[in-house]
Amino acid sequence: APAAANTRATTPADIVREVSDSGLRGRGGAAFPTGRKWRTVLEQEAPRKYITCNADEGDSGTFADRLLLEGDPLAVIEGMVIAGLAVGAAQGYLYLRIEYPHARRVLKEALAAARAAGLLGDDILGSGRRFDLEVRLGAGAYICGEETSMLESLEGRRGEVRVRPPLPAVRGLFGMPTVVNNVVTFASVPAILAQGAGRYRD
Repeated sequence: APAAANTRATTPADIVREVSDSGLRGRGGAAFPTGRKWRTVLEQEAPRKYITCNADEGDSGTFADRLLLEGDPLAVIEGMVIAGLAVGAAQGYLYLRIEYPHARRVLKEALAAARAAGLLGDDILGSGRRFDLEVRLGAGAYICGEETSMLESLEGRRGEVRVRPPLPAVRGLFGMPTVVNNVVTFASVPAILAQGAGRYRD
């Protein structure tokens, strides 16, 4: 996990700035600037913050998330860890489409490998900082592909769209500041940190 190792030596603001400078935008379709979302969560004062990955890929004929989760799950995991370090979150949830049983098995193995390597847990790569990650299965509701419906489902309620404002970055999961990004977005982050914002931007 070279990007996470490099991230250990930088400040949260540095990480957010690098992601902002890269021009990375939400790859789930909305194309909202990722760095702006992360900066908003970073700036919030709250007892807890959360990282959530929306892997409820419900549109017909779409398989980008599944292919990434099955083919390179550690890139997604590492991206979520970096996000946690960047905004001060200690817990993450990957909301997985229930129709992806193979992705679930692959993620279980990848999470075990990440913990064994020190990429998850109470002391990430010797940094003294904590971040852990859980996979939660969606209930097959198409509406939970929308971020606030996904948050409702993660909280144990029926997936329904929340009225905004407040945005999830201000008041999201369990009423706390929350990063919500797509699988492809998180998977892009390690390369940005390892190779530099300029290369991704170019």
